[in-house]
Amino acid sequence: MTEATPHEHEPTPAVAPRSDAGSVALARALEAGDRGAVGQALRDDVVVVPVLDREDGTPQVQVFPAPEGSAEPYQLCLFSTTQSLAAFLQDAPERSFSMRRRDSMAPFVTRHGAALAHVVIDPAGPSPMTFGTGEFLAALDPHPPADDPTGLFDETGSGISGEALHALGTVDDPGGFRGVGIELNLPEHWAVIELDEPERRERQIRDIVKQQTAKLGDRSAPLRRDLREKLIEVADKAEAAGGKVMAYLLLPGQEAALALNLTLYWHDLGPEAGTSTHLQRVQDRIGGELGPDDTLTRTETLSGPFLRHVRVGRGNEEVGGQDLPLLLVDYWAEAPGRQSVARLSFSTPHVGIRDEMLRLTDKVLFSTEWILGRPSEEEAAAPEADAAPDPAAPTTPTPAGV
Repeated sequence: MTEATPHEHEPTPAVAPRSDAGSVALARALEAGDRGAVGQALRDDVVVVPVLDREDGTPQVQVFPAPEGSAEPYQLCLFSTTQSLAAFLQDAPERSFSMRRRDSMAPFVTRHGAALAHVVIDPAGPSPMTFGTGEFLAALDPHPPADDPTGLFDETGSGISGEALHALGTVDDPGGFRGVGIELNLPEHWAVIELDEPERRERQIRDIVKQQTAKLGDRSAPLRRDLREKLIEVADKAEAAGGKVMAYLLLPGQEAALALNLTLYWHDLGPEAGTSTHLQRVQDRIGGELGPDDTLTRTETLSGPFLRHVRVGRGNEEVGGQDLPLLLVDYWAEAPGRQSVARLSFSTPHVGIRDEMLRLTDKVLFSTEWILGRPSEEEAAAPEADAAPDPAAPTTPTPAGV
């Protein structure tokens, strides 16, 4: 988490005070002081969440110092509209935000609840309301259906990042908001490796290997060493290819553990050149190289189009996996503003349960959300780009076999 303090000056228009960007239902419930109605709005509608960029440009939720005397150091500040966010931020330079629903807020609060004193909605008014973290999670009621043990569920039906719909109205305006990142919202049984910081990356890899080999005892020391070295090698290759995050599913199946891994890539491509969008160029390139059993589909959603490319490949020859068939699934999503493309790349050896794995990867995609920000003047003046990311460039990671 990252803390930041709003400046105590008059607000600037960097976050446009648009009353239609956010949740009218939440604003009305706050005005009425009705905690039950606020909980209902949190379950059914969006909430505005301020975000910051890490040093490598990837986004993270912004938290703020807790009031003096609090047992925990931070508080999470949420907002019913971008107008209430602007009133709180005043002239603070960091003004990016995302629009979230309950199924992406719950994992964050669960993961960081021990460091949060409170969750405050509209702290600068006009009708602030404060929740304890336990009370807030209870209001969200984020329990997945019994038939969905993955914990990933989506009720919007709008595809990737439908919760950002209200904030997308300015992406075609000069200086308007556009997608500057995409955030994964994975349940706790996913092990995440952040690729941007080598020491943290190696620590996360050690933790994954230790957890997955705990039952083997001391005799697993050579195996743990080999697994660590292989995962570090895979992570290094993914980072060199533009990867931001790797994640491994650690969910037991009925007969064997499910093996699925994910690498998130982000491609900043700049303004489009010519008549084709960046995503259309990716689609044309993949479509021209499809194998007889490959499938490529395009889906239009309320927050933009995405491609799904499904094919069967082989494991890594360096570790004797050349005879292991792998189901490879790539999602290419066009960021709002059409200057960037996100790629979610999955691999799994469970080729025999293809449909079930695709349902799972679809749900991972639908649980992501766009991070929106305003381009700087330098970015706005940058020359147009004339390149699309090479679908074949990143090395396919090995499956989650740890």
